[in-house]
Amino acid sequence: MIIRTEVHARAGLLGNPSDMFGGKVLSVLIEDFAARVRLWESPHLALRLHPEHDRNEFDDLADLVDSVRRHGYYGMQRVLFATCRRFADYCRERNIRLRKANFAVEYETNIPRQSGLGGSSAVIIALLRALLKFHRVPAPMVPPRKLAELALSVETQELGIAAGLQDRIVQSYGGMTYMDFSGAKGKHTRLSSRWMPRFGLAYLAEEHFGTLESGQVHSQVRSRWQRGDIDVKRTMRQLARCAAAGRKALAAHDERALGRLMNKNFELRRGVFGDDVLGKHNIELVEIAREFGLAAKLPGSSGAALILLTDEDAEREMADTYAARGYSFRPIRVM
Repeated sequence: MIIRTEVHARAGLLGNPSDMFGGKVLSVLIEDFAARVRLWESPHLALRLHPEHDRNEFDDLADLVDSVRRHGYYGMQRVLFATCRRFADYCRERNIRLRKANFAVEYETNIPRQSGLGGSSAVIIALLRALLKFHRVPAPMVPPRKLAELALSVETQELGIAAGLQDRIVQSYGGMTYMDFSGAKGKHTRLSSRWMPRFGLAYLAEEHFGTLESGQVHSQVRSRWQRGDIDVKRTMRQLARCAAAGRKALAAHDERALGRLMNKNFELRRGVFGDDVLGKHNIELVEIAREFGLAAKLPGSSGAALILLTDEDAEREMADTYAARGYSFRPIRVM
């Protein structure tokens, strides 16, 4: 029997990145993009790497350089290794008995790379769910919150990447989620997505790719936070208030208020991170939408812009502009 799991990309609608600084965030899943894992019993334990994302053979040196630019130095190989190791340690620490059986696993993902949409965490959670099913671990032993924490530990403990719970919580629970990290343990609330405005996503084309990880984007601001920087702390409080106000705007079906909050979220973030850290492409992704009177913000660390689509004529012209400037754009369905 083949075990199949699927985890969707996530977008920070409001409040990010205050989740990493005791703030509040409102996040959704993107139905159009997902990571999928297939796992089955096998005589030998085998991690089947992706033929495009995890290449180790190339036509020539230029082909190797291009692959590194698009996929980084490690691809997803280290993520798969780290997930399996952390899963084994987690179960041993909690006396969870595992089957004495091997497995083979392979993954696929269409989540745009380097887009800040939780691509790595989607693969990690999909693999963890497959491993839990394979080893017949009862669901109550690893509920969604624990699954999110386990997934986060793969990146923070095993890989040394600065990351927060936002991606993992919304992906573990599977829908629009409001998260408050101001307390010792934090609280989260699943929200109804029966009414949602239309959104679009603009994101980098492959020629724009570098190898910067999301943890590197956040590292300087985290250091300032730890030093008690007043501007950083004030900005994170303001970002958290954006998320709280956005929850009310969604409940009231108030697109104008939602758009104002999305624009404010971006300006607050831009002010504390600075243009050099955000990068010209991320800024342009947002500013193109604004040229057509549409609200936009970064849904993750970098690489994409989430756009509130309120004018179909402007949307068509905007799509042409993104294409002309070498970016990808598409309307998306959020969950």
